[in-house]
Amino acid sequence: MRSILIEKPGSFEIAEINKPTPAPDEILIEVKSLSLCNQHDWKVNKGLYQNLKYLEYGIPGFPGHEGAGVVVEAGSQVKKFKIGDHVVMSGLAGPPLYSEFVTRKADQVALVDKKIPFDHIAMSELFGCVHRACRKISDYRGKSVAVSGCGPGGLAAIQIVKAYGADRVIAIDIQSHKLEIAALLGADLIADAKNHNSIDELKKSGCDIFIECSGNKLAYRNAIQIAREAVIIFSYAEGNIELPLWNMFDHELTIYNSKWLTNDDLQAAVNFIASGKIKTDTMISAKVDFEHYLDAVEMIGRGEAIKIIMTP
Repeated sequence: MRSILIEKPGSFEIAEINKPTPAPDEILIEVKSLSLCNQHDWKVNKGLYQNLKYLEYGIPGFPGHEGAGVVVEAGSQVKKFKIGDHVVMSGLAGPPLYSEFVTRKADQVALVDKKIPFDHIAMSELFGCVHRACRKISDYRGKSVAVSGCGPGGLAAIQIVKAYGADRVIAIDIQSHKLEIAALLGADLIADAKNHNSIDELKKSGCDIFIECSGNKLAYRNAIQIAREAVIIFSYAEGNIELPLWNMFDHELTIYNSKWLTNDDLQAAVNFIASGKIKTDTMISAKVDFEHYLDAVEMIGRGEAIKIIMTP
């Protein structure tokens, strides 16, 4: 079978490797649709992880961790899934996903309604990760929520908090086309982060919850000054930052961080997509195959893509 192989930053090939055999508690999945992770794919290919974490160079299928496919074989102990079932995978309990076939522990995948196109469900892991972050707050009903950074994570957060009953959602970004998509996906207000007057007004009026999805260090500071109850940090940034402590003290802010999803979060994301409360098709910027993987990575680097779907 074919698999993407990155030996080191800047090195890419499509390798031929043996199709895996599932263990008794695993299923074998034919991969139908994959979703690139904007941060991970870009940084892996460019060698930009400063502390060298999250690196698995030389392992076939790396760095793929968002995808959907069909069960083609089940281990002897597997009862939950049968051949022909459609499933969604994350980076949990199995090898990287950029291959034609992968194995997964049967208790670490989510079942999908066959009516949902694979392209629309491939990015479910992203929504599962954001779901876990958003659920740091137990009840959004009647809450005002600001979401900073309207890339994939921010657009996922906007839809998830709206699905959980947020009263007012404010989308913040520096790019107008991303703010337009945020409005299409449920944001009640949009704010241009380059407009200092708009940000100053938000600092004065405040919001209950601030979800930071941009990774911009100025946005972290703005979050502390705008939030009145809690800040959820979903984004990833390296290094150190100084934060305005007075605002944390004055509003007794709680700061949450969130890194990864559980399988329950993955299934919750799938259920939201199936119900129509989450829309993913609006977020798809391009579709490519394995041969054009590096072209897709460069599109991400140029800021031309929200999410790119790839087929083997």
